[in-house]
Amino acid sequence: MVKRSIDWPAVIRHPDDPELTCVRSQSVWDSEADLHSFEYDDSDYLVDSSGIVYTLTRRTKNVVQPEPDGRSLALEVMLGLVKAHASQTGSCCVSKLYAPSIREAIRIVESLDEA
Repeated sequence: MVKRSIDWPAVIRHPDDPELTCVRSQSVWDSEADLHSFEYDDSDYLVDSSGIVYTLTRRTKNVVQPEPDGRSLALEVMLGLVKAHASQTGSCCVSKLYAPSIREAIRIVESLDEA
């Protein structure tokens, strides 16, 4: 598989939890040990701004190395994840949330996290 650079920002998804974790940049990923040292499950994944899905189970020197798994998320799926996240955070009018791209959907998650 060809090594691919992550298109930041990105979100981490834990399938058993509607909350998404937004990661703004490579420097944030590198500087926050909670992100790259965490023991992720096989079902956890990262989605970048292009919709590319990365597994989070490969480690090098005890640091998680996101690796593309060959899948990409459709915008409709990403919007569903964002709506579930917004609902979990107590946002109103969740059904009206819309973004024209996955990058914009991730920006919604960022804005919810800042609120």
